[in-house]
Amino acid sequence: MMRRFLLVTASCGFVVLGLACVDLFHGTDFETLCTTTPTDPACVSDAATAPDVVEAASVDAAPPHPDFCAWSSREAQDQAKHACAWLGACEGTIGESSFGACTIDAQLAYDCSLTPALRPRGSLDAFWACLATVKSCGDVERCVFPSGTQGCIAVATGSTSACGTKLNDSVRLECAGPAGPARGVEPCTMVGKTCTAEDPSTATCSGKLGFACTKSGCSGTSLVDCQPAGIRMLDRGFDCAGVGSGECVESDAGPHCVPGKKGTTACTTEKPPTCDGNSVVETCLDGENMRIDCSLLGLPCDTSLLTSNDPTTACVKLGAGACTPGSDTCESASLLRSCGRGVLYEVDCASVGLGKCVVNVAGHGACTRPAN
Repeated sequence: MMRRFLLVTASCGFVVLGLACVDLFHGTDFETLCTTTPTDPACVSDAATAPDVVEAASVDAAPPHPDFCAWSSREAQDQAKHACAWLGACEGTIGESSFGACTIDAQLAYDCSLTPALRPRGSLDAFWACLATVKSCGDVERCVFPSGTQGCIAVATGSTSACGTKLNDSVRLECAGPAGPARGVEPCTMVGKTCTAEDPSTATCSGKLGFACTKSGCSGTSLVDCQPAGIRMLDRGFDCAGVGSGECVESDAGPHCVPGKKGTTACTTEKPPTCDGNSVVETCLDGENMRIDCSLLGLPCDTSLLTSNDPTTACVKLGAGACTPGSDTCESASLLRSCGRGVLYEVDCASVGLGKCVVNVAGHGACTRPAN
């Protein structure tokens, strides 16, 4: 069960240097407790001296953990779209929190028929369980910010990104303009990663070793996927503590997360992920034969660019006909569309209880917060 808190937004969350960086995504403007009710005693009156995080004021009872395996694939998809549309509407999107990418990640958590041997656990399970139950932006904030909602100081030019502090250290925030809430948020926990500072004005979601990795393998429970990032190497892996049996092992097939041995069949010869036909990923790890039907995600199978033994990343569309991940767009006043792994995903904002789709000044679309 994830602890749920009554959180108060700090008007100045953490300091990032005012250096310009690539402007990838923009969020919407956000109301907070302290902008709507500035006289509330929990609010800090002087933004210049506000603490990094305003701690929890009281504890609410968390709703029951949803039974993901009771959902059909269609219901899991609907739940994923609901969760991700609310995340974008309430917090703004960057990276994996863009609607298309988020919907894929959420379906992998919610659809038990997709990954029966790699079910989410620990903090990964807790994050998606929390987001599956949201009914307000306050609920979303409690899922994203374990230590209390975090914001930014003013950034004079361009935009900066940085990692949160305290229990929010796995949250990447993008800051621009006046002090206040971040204009985009990427909870790295949603994909089993942590937040790593690249330089004083740029952060990224990464595996455990960040820019300190030298080779792929296992580091404790973490799957290290060491890949070039400019002139340095970056760990693009994730923590196996969040899936399957919660362990990372190295074998003849390479480093991988140990499957949870549920819903799989036995195999004898270990092998990395391959495509069985156009849509099914097949791999043999730790004596378990895993098959993942990418068509349930609306994706084909393609292992041509696979760098690790995470079989779920073989569900991707590459080459001709693939869209390019980037800005979420509004196809109408209510229809949000976004590219995830080469395929377009869309949602009717009204169908998930949100306001109309609006494009901000940077050209990025999102559903808006509900009127009430």
